[in-house]
Amino acid sequence: MFSLALVSGTANGRSVLEARTIHVADLQAEVDEYLEGSEVARRWGHRTTLNVPLLREGVAIGSISVRRGEVKPFTERQIAVLQTFADQAVIAIENVRLFTQLQARNADLTEALDRQTVTADILRTISQAQADVQPVFEAIADSALRLFGAWSVVVFQYEHELIRVAAARGGTPGSAPFMGQLQAPQRPTDEFPPGRAALTGTVQHVMDADTDAAWGTRFREEAHLRGFRSAVAVPMLREGAVIGVIAVSRERVGGFTPAEVALVQTFADQAAIAIENARLLTELHAKNASLIEALEQQTATSEILRVIASSPTELQPVLDAVAQNAARVCGASDAVLALAEGQTGRIAAHHGPIEGGLGRTFPLSRGLGHGARDHRPADGPRPRSGRGRRSGIP
Repeated sequence: MFSLALVSGTANGRSVLEARTIHVADLQAEVDEYLEGSEVARRWGHRTTLNVPLLREGVAIGSISVRRGEVKPFTERQIAVLQTFADQAVIAIENVRLFTQLQARNADLTEALDRQTVTADILRTISQAQADVQPVFEAIADSALRLFGAWSVVVFQYEHELIRVAAARGGTPGSAPFMGQLQAPQRPTDEFPPGRAALTGTVQHVMDADTDAAWGTRFREEAHLRGFRSAVAVPMLREGAVIGVIAVSRERVGGFTPAEVALVQTFADQAAIAIENARLLTELHAKNASLIEALEQQTATSEILRVIASSPTELQPVLDAVAQNAARVCGASDAVLALAEGQTGRIAAHHGPIEGGLGRTFPLSRGLGHGARDHRPADGPRPRSGRGRRSGIP
């Protein structure tokens, strides 16, 4: 293990600093252009050197250098292959970096989840549900109804200025029409505790629905109809924004103790964590899907390069590998590779169950579904002229 100064006086250093490929035929002789590099070349005995930067979003994060002990410049094909290797190395480095970030993020989520283990049943549901928050809402409703001896518990979600019932427990037959109305999302109103909690982001506590001056006639009538006397509504907050409400009511007057209100707030915090977990996990799954796609593309390129390396004098294995990997990476059941030979095309490789007619020839025309004649992908509109009968690969 050794290190070299990252200076423009070395071919490798210049490649990184200028983010471009540096190809020097005889580094020992380039004293004026590469002072430090020529000295190292004489000491180590190499002459020709090729240096390709590893570029990520236009910035060099490293380089690949190959050297020869004789003056023998590298060919254009060799340079292109080395540049492909550099691109693949960047993909690998980026994959590792992204996976490391994802693991760190998951660790943070797990740590946040562990801090809430005081209410074990709900937290266990959160950890099991992961991307599905509905079981968490159901567990909160069940737990609140049991722990508080509540008449009813309703868990609301609040988004896009609309509030909707996510889970509900308890109540009497007299409340059925009211609960039916709440099934459809609606705009919250400050006439009722859950609506006021959603609009203000603050806890709403009703000690006695019959006498509390903070609430109007409509709320008192609703409380009489449904049969409860006290209630508390606690907002779920994420970064200060309301994303839901938990409402608990009782048949008796006197409201809820500070410890009970704090426990409802804990439930609200846990519900917010579950919603955030689901959102983050959805994002992580999407990122993982992108990483897997990039990895598959890298694997396909590596496979083709391996075939090229193992069959330097044979073309057919390479064409077969291209067709096979094209079908796999593109998610296609079939792939055909055709070569243009003058005004004629020839099917040179085929992979898949569809009859490909390997070796078959066909005239090249703009009516075909490929771009051999125009030297571009066949994605343009078909000609409207009736001249030139369509023929080609079935």
